[in-house]
Amino acid sequence: MSLAALWLAGSAAAYVPTLAAPPARPPVLSHALTADSPTVAAQQVRATRLVRPIVIDGVLHDLMWEGAERVTGFLQRDPNEGMAPTESTYVYVAYDDAALYIGARLFDAHPDSIVARLGRRDAQTNSDAFTVYIDPYHDRRSGYYFAINAAGTLSDGTLYNDEWDDNSWDGVWEGKVSRDSLGWTAELRIPYSQLRFIQKPQYVWGINFRRDVARKNERDYLVYTPKNGSGFVSRFVDLVGIERVTPPPRLEVLPYTIGKAELSTRTPGNPFNDGSKLTPGIGADARIGLGPNLTLNATVNPDFGQVEVDPA
Repeated sequence: MSLAALWLAGSAAAYVPTLAAPPARPPVLSHALTADSPTVAAQQVRATRLVRPIVIDGVLHDLMWEGAERVTGFLQRDPNEGMAPTESTYVYVAYDDAALYIGARLFDAHPDSIVARLGRRDAQTNSDAFTVYIDPYHDRRSGYYFAINAAGTLSDGTLYNDEWDDNSWDGVWEGKVSRDSLGWTAELRIPYSQLRFIQKPQYVWGINFRRDVARKNERDYLVYTPKNGSGFVSRFVDLVGIERVTPPPRLEVLPYTIGKAELSTRTPGNPFNDGSKLTPGIGADARIGLGPNLTLNATVNPDFGQVEVDPA
């Protein structure tokens, strides 16, 4: 499915300058993050190394966020392409040896009007939402997206061929939100085990952010694809600052139990045929990463009962 057709996917555009005017509200994330946090333009995003993990609770009060660079410069793609957003958004990026952390302050002049609908994972709920796009290979063609709406519903998927996505992938990551008088906030923790990347002393990834303001049908991006343009991942800005982290081994095991029951007419006088036969069994599916570009899929004791019969 095309990125333009999804609630969470979208498009991006060439670098645009940072918004000149700060929001009328106090430019704070929480009591711990104030306007003193350094602000960067959208040419690149720098991740800040943490000395300890951040507790993901959706409230940006952890002191580990303090000092992280504040990313601004969002512009509308919809409805008014290239115009300043009607609501300001600040994003912060941090990391440790195990995961990437994203914090977002999403200002809203009317927080009581924020649309927050609960839904199943990957459901399109037409809610206010925040999305992170990551290209860890930095090939400008592929990547991942991680989204959370104002009610805390998670959505994710993969990006491919620069401007297409697939939401069938479900990663293992954390996301929480919180609402207050300034709008709402979001915290995401994305383990490196969910991202494929080649080990290097220092990393340069691609990154982009999106905000949805549902009641205004507004979509704001750090970088966006013009409505008459093409390409999405290729337009991401660089994420820099990540160093001395190692891609973890990738191993997923899904065990399962199977059973087969047979019922038949009992044979009188036959102690070996009481009219029923139960055959239990166990098995497992496994995915083993053999490198950043190679994955081994294996099955132990497969359940062929789930295989469709070939009429030929």
